[in-house]
Amino acid sequence: MANVPAPFGFRQLRRLDGGAPTAGFETVVIASSDPNLYFTGDPIATSTTGPYVTLPASGTQQIRGIFMGCEYYNASVNRIVFSPYFPGSVATTSGTNDVKGWCCTDTEMLYIAQCSTVATLSASQIGLNIGFTAAVSSLGNTLSGVSNVSLNPSSGVVVTGSSLPFRIYDFYSNYAPPGVNGTDNTSAGNILVVAPNNFDRSNLTGI
Repeated sequence: MANVPAPFGFRQLRRLDGGAPTAGFETVVIASSDPNLYFTGDPIATSTTGPYVTLPASGTQQIRGIFMGCEYYNASVNRIVFSPYFPGSVATTSGTNDVKGWCCTDTEMLYIAQCSTVATLSASQIGLNIGFTAAVSSLGNTLSGVSNVSLNPSSGVVVTGSSLPFRIYDFYSNYAPPGVNGTDNTSAGNILVVAPNNFDRSNLTGI
């Protein structure tokens, strides 16, 4: 059955060593005035100004990790709330308070993500590096908080070169039950298992 486009960002599958997939979470800081929307499953990058994170400028750059939700002061209910997405430019008690977010930065974590429909990837491309569709970062689902980011073969799948953020590890069809969306490896939009490649924690160059 042909795959149906239904991207969900990067979803944890398991750690390479078989450990619990909740490992590797890190607290990050988002500026309350940041107008960008962040959804669970979005790749995020370390900002070059201050202690903050930001959305990547492109789907081929080094990233901090995968966004996993946040907590912030919600003026409409007059209390701090947990949210699976950051709605951008939130009001705070003083107008300038930072927002606490969570990010998975574990370089041993495996993720699943759906490919965009620009190409069909084959088994010969396992082990190559791949980018993602950064331009859709703001198009996540505001009801579920789930990302709309997908893997982007058109951004360059390369044999060598270390700049792309993910490495193709396997096909999701080798893990999922038959008939699940994204497991048809003969059509575009298949779901891949990917490993972190160019993450902050694995790069020795300062930001």
